[in-house]
Amino acid sequence: MGWRNRTPAAGVLALTVLSAAWSVGCARGSVENAAAAPGPPVIADVTVVKSEEREVPRVIRATGTLAADESSQVTPQVSGQIIATPVDVGAFVQSGQVLVRLDPRDATLRLQQAEALLQQAEAEAQRANVEAERNAQLVQSGDISRSSYDRLTAQVAVADASVAQARAQVASAQKAVDDTTVRAPFAGHVSARPVAVGEYVTTASKVATVVRIQPIKLNLQVPEADAARLRVGMAVRAQVSAHPKDVFTGAVAALNVALDPTSRTMSVEARFPNRDSRLAPGMFGTAELRLSTTERGLFVPRRAVVPTTDGESSGVYVIDGEKARLRVVHAGDEHDGAVRILSGLEPGASVVAGGLDRLFDGAPVRVSTGTAPAAPR
Repeated sequence: MGWRNRTPAAGVLALTVLSAAWSVGCARGSVENAAAAPGPPVIADVTVVKSEEREVPRVIRATGTLAADESSQVTPQVSGQIIATPVDVGAFVQSGQVLVRLDPRDATLRLQQAEALLQQAEAEAQRANVEAERNAQLVQSGDISRSSYDRLTAQVAVADASVAQARAQVASAQKAVDDTTVRAPFAGHVSARPVAVGEYVTTASKVATVVRIQPIKLNLQVPEADAARLRVGMAVRAQVSAHPKDVFTGAVAALNVALDPTSRTMSVEARFPNRDSRLAPGMFGTAELRLSTTERGLFVPRRAVVPTTDGESSGVYVIDGEKARLRVVHAGDEHDGAVRILSGLEPGASVVAGGLDRLFDGAPVRVSTGTAPAAPR
């Protein structure tokens, strides 16, 4: 009887414990579910402008390599041993400035020898002239024969010729002395100096290279289809990788009348002032040759163009209802803060130009209107 009386009480206690445990579990699950529930989406405030078509100059695009306006591989006029190299690579030199000095001792000795021979010839000529003058009256009086006097005058002519020959030899020897000093042929920069003090050089040895880069040339290759539209004096805009944010302006200086039969391209030479010497020979350049006609171009502000996730393309965010959609575009040249869109966007599209830092493809947005891109010049 005692066992039967305790059993109902134990059952009630067990049910009470299970009920409490179930209540705690339900309460914890409710809290976790409440924490996992998504909140309202974050809406980004953005500024929107319309893509616009504008008239822009029609251009021909080409690439090429920069080259010095003048380049000279300087060689000595005489052979000899180098005793001085007063300039280094990269130095700017004036026309006639000393590049290399050779040992002048041999040339100086030959000059002194030639000068001595000249003095001897001048003395012989003076003696012959005195003798001829003294006998000029004797031939008139008949004291000497005409043939004897003719021999004296011939000696004067021979002596005068010897003087002239000696003077030429002196001039040649003097030039050899002067040629031991190698000078710059024009003002420019020293791009190479492959010799050093102590080396023996000949007239075939290159001792320095001088280049003139003010102005500088850009050698372009233009396709056959565009060649007929080119003219000397046409404006050219160029960019190089070393100065990606800068645009250099120049003009077409020469057109090759013969096209390359292999590539079917015309060689075009554009010249740039390069007053600050930032352009250097060997740089790769991309250029635009501006024609006299215009064409329609689609533009958006530069700040509206963003890199895509792969980093290899460009894109713009376009408003689609209440969301921003990333659209991949082919971006062209930049003109005064506006980027030309070559493909991937239609005129009048609503493009996000402000508030881009919080955007992603499909992000909800709140739109305000901005200003249109600046007109390119």
